[in-house]
Amino acid sequence: MSSPSISSGLESTLLETTFSLLDEFQQHYDVVIQFFSAENIPKMDVVGHADPYFIANIDDCVIFTSSIIPNTATPKWEDEKWIVRNIPINAKLSVKVYDKDDDTVNDDYIGQFEILNLINYHAPPKGHEIRGTLNHLNGYFHLSIHSMPSSDETKLLPRYTFDGPCRYFRHDSFAVGRLTMLNADCVYSTWKIRMRRISVFFNPDDRQHWNKKYRAAQAIFGNSPLTLASQSTIKLAHKVLFGQAIKNTETGIVTTAEDLWTTIFTDRTTKMIQPCIYSYVIDDHTWRFSETDDAFFADFASKHALLANCSEYVRYAGEFHPRPKHGWNKCDDEWELVFDNGSGTYTPAKNLLNNLKELLIFNFPGLNIVTYDHDDPQLKESIEDLKRATKYYPNSSMTIENLVLNYSLSS
Repeated sequence: MSSPSISSGLESTLLETTFSLLDEFQQHYDVVIQFFSAENIPKMDVVGHADPYFIANIDDCVIFTSSIIPNTATPKWEDEKWIVRNIPINAKLSVKVYDKDDDTVNDDYIGQFEILNLINYHAPPKGHEIRGTLNHLNGYFHLSIHSMPSSDETKLLPRYTFDGPCRYFRHDSFAVGRLTMLNADCVYSTWKIRMRRISVFFNPDDRQHWNKKYRAAQAIFGNSPLTLASQSTIKLAHKVLFGQAIKNTETGIVTTAEDLWTTIFTDRTTKMIQPCIYSYVIDDHTWRFSETDDAFFADFASKHALLANCSEYVRYAGEFHPRPKHGWNKCDDEWELVFDNGSGTYTPAKNLLNNLKELLIFNFPGLNIVTYDHDDPQLKESIEDLKRATKYYPNSSMTIENLVLNYSLSS
């Protein structure tokens, strides 16, 4: 008589446990993490203090890389905020701290810590212990975490959706600048901007994989004996061009179209928007781009496989260029960005061009965007107009002061 009772009791317990686990998994939370500072960071080199930065991740699904604070044992990060939507209740935050070294391939590992409860977070009085090799105490780290149940809107977002702020990194290379000779300063700049909600506009199932019919892509991703050598060369070049460094690196936050024009596309020397063509890729988290040109070194430096760090897929790729909205004879008026899907390496589908436009406008409200398929005659005409403007209109660039004034008047 007791056996059925025990059996039904076990069945009931298992069902309750299963439903409890399912309910726990279905819970949705949004978190705002503010990274403040660290202290007692040890010296990693003979001369000077460490140059600390950190890499944070939540469940290995979303990653945040901080700026580098040079030569200090007590780094303080300004406005290093991270908003992540729709995480599970049992999400875990891992933070690893490094010492940047521009002269070596790998940076020195300082230590790490983990936070197992993001939803009901309480900061330790002394901060989080940074534990290094052999569990050695290598300082303390301070942050805050504010969590809230996801709203009806954000619980529909994909899990671990990055939602801001949009932080940019600019890296200047003088060595590549001397090879490309794209400007009088002999500086070659690369850009990467962390973008919000990429997976909302580009479904992960619609990733654009490398083009198996494209010979140049076959040499990088195919089964040739030279594939590994090609990838190693490209990945090294990617690290040189896009990796953060102590020197010649700038970081900040862009939130509007005005920020984008004045901070990203205005030449630092002339204070004008430069008519030029950029190659770009958008991956799972970031928009990367750099100026392209017919010259070999500029073309190599801006190749899409290099921009994507040899990833076999991207969310989107192509080229873009700025132009005055109402023609090159009206450069003191509004400007717009013209995007295409011109990438032989990834050949992005043209039906996703509108998704690209919506993503950019969502991240940078007020931005004027025009999109063309790479075979569209209007794109070729726009590029020819840009080349003519560069040649025949030496004053075709727009000053930053006029740009800000125009946006102020139109907003």
